[in-house]
Amino acid sequence: MKYLLSFLLFLSFNAQAQVDTLKWINKNAQVLSSDSRTDQSDLSFLKKDLKGKNIVGLGEASHGTHEFYVYKGRIISYLIKNCGFSVIAFEVPDSIMLRINSFVQHGQGNLNEAMQGLGLYSTEEIRDLFLNLRDYNKNKKSDKQVRLTGFDSKDYWVDPISRDRFMAENVTKMVRAKDDKIILWAHNVHILKDTTAKFMSMGGYLRKDFDDRYFALALDTYEGSVNVLDQDRKFESHNFQTNEHTLSGLMSKAKASRFYLKFDEKTDPFLANISLITNIYSNWQNLKPLPIRPGRDFDAVLFIKNTKPSIELKQ
Repeated sequence: MKYLLSFLLFLSFNAQAQVDTLKWINKNAQVLSSDSRTDQSDLSFLKKDLKGKNIVGLGEASHGTHEFYVYKGRIISYLIKNCGFSVIAFEVPDSIMLRINSFVQHGQGNLNEAMQGLGLYSTEEIRDLFLNLRDYNKNKKSDKQVRLTGFDSKDYWVDPISRDRFMAENVTKMVRAKDDKIILWAHNVHILKDTTAKFMSMGGYLRKDFDDRYFALALDTYEGSVNVLDQDRKFESHNFQTNEHTLSGLMSKAKASRFYLKFDEKTDPFLANISLITNIYSNWQNLKPLPIRPGRDFDAVLFIKNTKPSIELKQ
């Protein structure tokens, strides 16, 4: 009877903690009212949150989600126009990004052909981003243009443990070589600041090198469909739903279905515990939610409850 009472008290406490956390989420969430690339008025909070930040990691729970690509494109446009960011670095070999950058800065080459080596990033949404960046660069002097680069390499892929260190070293060289403000486009597992993983992530190295000048923003979802690569590296779509007993599951119960949430170490209810968010890799496998400490691994999250697959670029 004593153990039953203790168990019931635990369940009651846990349920109340979830209620309190959900109230905090609803109170502090910045509702995203639009997915328009031209209207970024619902992103104005970023100017305050990113003050003094030189590196912004834009994560994603998967490499094959339409909404992630659209919102990252909107955020990039806002940061370029309002916060002085001028470099977008992708989790892609720089040899590939060089050809795309030639198009974005100089209008040289065929964009669709240059994007053939991008794997899951070879999508209509990302093509639209590159076209918008090309339009932005037109009639601007070279030192005022936005440029693209890559911080990954195929040589790194054979050693996943060392890969993040190598990618972080490349980013560090980029930042120190020029006084540019840089946006990193990568999976959540690479941009997190690494307080829970056994091996150091790219974001963990960047946290050590740049401290609070580095801002990590995760993009998360709860359910929907996603594109991954099959054994022949072709796009294939899968349905998914994350376990409801995760932070993603809790956020799916919020009033808004799309919102931005800045974690605050002074007031938020997350810091004492490890939370779990959606995690989907490039090849389809059973979902293994990503363990994080909100506010320490990620400074903020952009959550979209229901998502659909990215749109493959047709040559």
